[in-house]
Amino acid sequence: MWSRISLRMKITIITALALCLVTVGVTWFANYNARHNIMMQIETLDGIGFLFFEASNGVESGELLLDISESAVKIQFLASQAENAFMNYSVFIAVIFIILGTIAAYIISGQTLKPIKSLAEKMEDVDANNLLATIESPKANDEVSRLTHSFNNMMGKLDRSFETQKLFAQNAAHELKTPLAFMRANIDVLRLNSEPTIEDYKESVDIMDDSTERLIELVESLLSLNNDTDEIKWQTFSGKDVFESIIQQLESDITQKGLEVDMSGDCRIKGDRTLLERAFFNLVHNAVRYNVEVGLIRIRLSENSITIEDSGIGIPAENLTHIFEPFYCVDKSRSKKLGGHGLGMAIAKNIFDKHGIGIRILSEVGQGTKIILNK
Repeated sequence: MWSRISLRMKITIITALALCLVTVGVTWFANYNARHNIMMQIETLDGIGFLFFEASNGVESGELLLDISESAVKIQFLASQAENAFMNYSVFIAVIFIILGTIAAYIISGQTLKPIKSLAEKMEDVDANNLLATIESPKANDEVSRLTHSFNNMMGKLDRSFETQKLFAQNAAHELKTPLAFMRANIDVLRLNSEPTIEDYKESVDIMDDSTERLIELVESLLSLNNDTDEIKWQTFSGKDVFESIIQQLESDITQKGLEVDMSGDCRIKGDRTLLERAFFNLVHNAVRYNVEVGLIRIRLSENSITIEDSGIGIPAENLTHIFEPFYCVDKSRSKKLGGHGLGMAIAKNIFDKHGIGIRILSEVGQGTKIILNK
């Protein structure tokens, strides 16, 4: 029931209750004070007159005191009536003050909440088509102004998030469409050829096989990137063993480019070995893929950090802030040529975040790239 009442009515009801408590307290204190300081003195005066009358044994002074006592009784009666009238009047005034205070609280709360009501109406006009439509902030530096600033900042972040998701969907659709287009083209070629040879079939099968592998790799990467339900199997393992395994997997690519791999040190890593090995693999694979011929890859392991450094083509400074975005490629033509689709770093960052591992990239065009992982 209380949750369904408007904020204005809640403020009014609370104010009315506070007024009731205050006015009842003041009224009670005023009546108690009047009775204690006035009526008690009149009763005392009456008692004194009666004592004098008893002590005088009917002499004139006693008769005089009797008159005084009778006057005191009359005064006490009149004072009692005045007390009742004062009490009734006090209650009446208290009720009037409560009513007027409640009405004033309702009016004042309405005026106070008017900017919030106006802000709520403007918020309702904002939808997915005008997320960047900012609401004008009040000039006063109050809670409503801060709420407006917060709302505008939130909508800006939401708009950027929507744009990122939209770009992600577009890139994902493009990446999925490319191998499918190759497969469809080869099928059309076979259909147009009235007498395809065995070599034509083999060539088409090889192209479809490559396209299928690319599709599988891309779908698995997308699932890995967006899968937040992976339960981390915490275990402790040797970092040196993991990187030696990765280097062994990439041995053919390393040999083909004539690269030298220099690895030193060791460390104990705590986390899901399968996930972290995939993240480390992506980093080392990039160091191999984007390295120069007869280049160098240096891996340093310690208990506090892991460093992967290469002598490759490097990354421009303006691209470093986007390097972890899905499907982002510094050089799209080169990435396509080398087989990359821009998900490796995004997947690695996602895995490192789950394990509380910080990642920092230092790079210079033509000088190579250095990746620092802080455990």
